[in-house]
Amino acid sequence: MKKLLFLLITLIIFTNVSYASFPDNTFDKLTSIVLQDPEGEGYDHSGWEPSPILGVLFGLILLLSAFFLIREWWRAWRRGIKWVRILTKVLMWIAIVYASLTLIAVTLGFGVGSGMGG
Repeated sequence: MKKLLFLLITLIIFTNVSYASFPDNTFDKLTSIVLQDPEGEGYDHSGWEPSPILGVLFGLILLLSAFFLIREWWRAWRRGIKWVRILTKVLMWIAIVYASLTLIAVTLGFGVGSGMGG
């Protein structure tokens, strides 16, 4: 568990350092917006677009983190650690209540056609 926590902290620090090394310069891009025709013939593709490798890397890190978290949770459950069992039941009840309220809201039509004058 300590190794998993250390890995997650390391990844978070690496993400923050990477972001600090390459800051977001959205303001510079916003000042150079040029209106183009709606047909898209003069569309300017010079803006920054994330590469697919970043998406794959993010997905891989997310899946690995979820795998290790679930594995450690399952091990703690099998060992009978009391706080894990209590927290699991609490989280399950929260999920059930949330799903029920969402289902009721969708069934009754809350939010459907009520936004933006519809």
